[in-house]
Order: sequence, then structure tokens, then C-alpha cells
Amino acid sequence: MKIMTLNAHSHGVDMPISVFHKNLDNLADCIVQQQIDVVALQEVCQTQGAKIVKEEEIHGFVTVGKGTVIRQDNYVWQLMHRLEQKGCRYSWTWVGIKTGYGIFDEGLAVISRFPIEHAETYYLSHSQDYQNWKTRKAIAADIRIGMQKICVVCTHLGWWEDEEEPFAGQMDQLQKALSAKEGNIFLMGDFNSPANERNTGYDYVKSYGWLDTWLLAGHGGHEVTVPGKIDGWSEEAEQGLCIDYIWSNYPVNVAASRIVFSGKEEPVISDHFGILAEICEK
Repeated sequence: MKIMTLNAHSHGVDMPISVFHKNLDNLADCIVQQQIDVVALQEVCQTQGAKIVKEEEIHGFVTVGKGTVIRQDNYVWQLMHRLEQKGCRYSWTWVGIKTGYGIFDEGLAVISRFPIEHAETYYLSHSQDYQNWKTRKAIAADIRIGMQKICVVCTHLGWWEDEEEPFAGQMDQLQKALSAKEGNIFLMGDFNSPANERNTGYDYVKSYGWLDTWLLAGHGGHEVTVPGKIDGWSEEAEQGLCIDYIWSNYPVNVAASRIVFSGKEEPVISDHFGILAEICEK
């Protein structure tokens, strides 16, 4: 099974529409060519004023609650359309978390080649205000793979030292929400926690027993997933940071793990690089 996480940074106020579509095309090509089974996506947006997609045009969508509206430039819906054109139909779920840059519904998504049987979302921040940029959620998808069931959780957490919405409190909420789940859980996303910092977010996730699949693959150290300055990171990111991860609650067999969309094997399509891991049966 191949799984990938990517902070897509899908929309930008000044992003040309040609770049938006080119990024989508490159992502769809990679998913098909690499035969990726499950993808967790962060910062996947839609423009709040865009036209609403008709229900009959939406295939494979698993809702996390009533009232979810998919609009024409929804990044994940656009991705599903491209995958269908390539003969690949995926199951998917998406939830809006907050308003981004005053005009976008910024959300989280999980897409899967295998059926998503159930999806749910949890608030992790104290704030549940859709207009507050510090509002944080996670989305969890229960996926059936033959006789096996896994849970894929996608999230985008805040910063360790944030006085209003500290990382530790959000991770505590996430751990509490997942405590009733059984079986193998893959926790994927942008954790805003550098791997080379001790006694902050990265170590806090590990303290709950989560295993970093990058290290399970045999890597001696982490590689950069953010190559330069982005929102929330300025001087710290000049030399590059690793803040994106795929965690497992069990010691799974990771045959390989590599950085994707870094400009080496795949083109850069975001201000983050992605991580692709191949999980094998022992």
C-alpha cells in the first residue's frame, strides 16, 4: 500500500489559474503513475463565491456531516475529475476548517483507491470560529482494504509556543478523539513542528507512542519538506525544515519512504514537498 501526505497550498490570492491547473495535472499524474492508494491533503481550498457543483457531478464523496458544499474550484473535486479522466475512481472526503485569506474555504481531505466506509472530523483547537485562522481540525477516514480496515487521519496543527492555541493542547484533543479507534491508524499531515527540535511538537507526538514511518523505512535522519520561508515560518525556514510526517500507531513494515514534489523526480506544486511511503505486510 502506498500512502502520501502533502500540504497542497492549493489556492493563492495571486496564483495564476494556469498554475492552479498545472499543479492539479501534475498531482493527478503522480497518483496514477505511482499507483498511490491513499493521499492525505492539507490546505485544500475552494473559493467561497465559486459556483456550487451539482450533486450528480460528485462521485465517490463521503460526507462528514450535513451542509458540506462543494464548489467548482474545490481542489479535491478538480483532482477527482482528473483521476476519473485517467480511468481511476477514488473515494474521497473533504471538510472546510476555516476561511483562508478572507475568500477561501480552507480544508483537509483524504482520498483513497479503496472504499472509505466512514469519515468524521474533530475540532482540535479551542476556537471553533470559522473566521479565526487559528481554528484547527482533523479528518479521519475508515478505509476497507479487503478483510482489513485502517484509519487514515489528516491534520494540520498549530505551533508549539502559540499562547492561544498551543500545539500540545491540539495533540491532546486529537489523541482523545482517536482513543476509541481500533486497528492500524496512519496520522498524516503538516505538524508545524521541526524534526530537529527536541522537547517540542515532534517529540510530543512520539510521547504518545506514534512511530515516524520515515525512520521505520531506515532513514538515519529527516529531509526537508519546506525549502524556504512560508506563512508562520520565516528565518527558521531559510535553511529548510521538516514539518510534514506520516505516523503509525503500530510498527508497520515500511519498504520505502521518499520526498515527492521537490523538483527532483516530480515538479514542485506547493510551498511544501510531500512524503510518499510504501507499507508492506510483514
